[in-house]
Amino acid sequence: MTYAFPGAAVWLREQWSNPRDIFTILLIIGGDIVRVAVAQLSAGPVSYLTPVAFSFGWVSYAVSAMLSAVGEARLMPRPEIDCIVINAKTGYSRNNNSWILSRMLRDFEFWYPRLLRPAERQRISQSRRDCNDLEVRIALRVSVWRCDEVSGRGEGDFVYWTGFLVAAIQISISAIPWAIYKEWFTFFVTTAGTMLALASGALPQWSEEKINVPRWAKKKDIFLTTGNGAQDAILFLGCDNSLDLEALAGPYRDIRSPWFTRICSMILATLWIALLISVAGWQQHTWYLLSVGIIGLVHNIFVAGKQRQPEAFGIKLKYEQMIAEPKVMGTLWKLEEVHPRAGKALIDVFFPGDLSEREKHLWAFAERRYRATKNFREREELKLSSQIEQGRIMTISSTVQDGIGGRNILEAHAWGKMPSWQSPKHGDENYFGDIPNCGPYTGPEPTHHHV
Repeated sequence: MTYAFPGAAVWLREQWSNPRDIFTILLIIGGDIVRVAVAQLSAGPVSYLTPVAFSFGWVSYAVSAMLSAVGEARLMPRPEIDCIVINAKTGYSRNNNSWILSRMLRDFEFWYPRLLRPAERQRISQSRRDCNDLEVRIALRVSVWRCDEVSGRGEGDFVYWTGFLVAAIQISISAIPWAIYKEWFTFFVTTAGTMLALASGALPQWSEEKINVPRWAKKKDIFLTTGNGAQDAILFLGCDNSLDLEALAGPYRDIRSPWFTRICSMILATLWIALLISVAGWQQHTWYLLSVGIIGLVHNIFVAGKQRQPEAFGIKLKYEQMIAEPKVMGTLWKLEEVHPRAGKALIDVFFPGDLSEREKHLWAFAERRYRATKNFREREELKLSSQIEQGRIMTISSTVQDGIGGRNILEAHAWGKMPSWQSPKHGDENYFGDIPNCGPYTGPEPTHHHV
């Protein structure tokens, strides 16, 4: 018996009225999107609950996750942006291996507050007036943020809670053919896929890789930047007893129970493949199942690419200030004046070559200033602590505590004002007569000698 082809128009009409033989292809695309979406929502407000919707890409993801778990024992994706983390006190730098920090830097323009933009425009306008040059641009912009809390456990934002809404919509759509045609297979596939998706995102290793770093008892300040040539450098002023962001950026840590993840990944991959085989030949009311998959795929793309606030990653920040100058060295010197040692920590990053003689003397002065300030503060705090123990005073005087901009009594009265990073003799970058202890100096002499 010879098969009579009904014609292209008839075949096309039948295919679009009830699509067939497409689920095998659709269920194996989009695995990378699913992986990033799970990374976005893991370690959220509800432990082990990662609401990433069931979609066409889960089968592909499950197989690749099994391969990754068996091989390198990793689930989290690699950082999206190559950036470095620098300790603001020691100047030690390391390549960032944290997906969270790279995503925060990628989304910086999103959570960059509006109040910084007028300040930046005002600074550019002032620089143009001073230099009489309309082409002046900000070379380096350092924004300073104080970490109120760094728990690593994200807050539930709109992106997180949409997963539950999308899952409810998918299940509702899948129930329609059951109610109308008594066909329950679409509902079964949707609920099974949703449960497998939740189980895949509930593996403890997701949270362990994402935020499992030791807490630091003392404050630690770090920079986050893409390195030399970057326009932005973000300074995080640490808080006590919070996650160590410098350690978070370190190489991948050893996983406590890799075999548990490997076994679970194998089981989940097997179940996903079984679901794929079950769906592959289905030809009844396929538009409902196709709609469920498309909705899930759109949600996966939305979650994977959506910009989020740092609070969504468990890092609560408070804006402090922005430092921006037309020249990179000017920005670093201004930063050093406000936050001692912070500007110097970026010198090797943005100026890997030799400095001019004036710049060498300037940064040597900044180092002496920092050490003298630190020693003076430690002596005063020790003296006042002794007085407290003797009952002579009740509280530590605020005169030795850091005030606005990190300045204290020694900086205000002993070392005086920081010299300008630019030479007062225009064109002579080797002049350093205005720098204390480096030549003729008419300003106030330090009352405490440097160490």
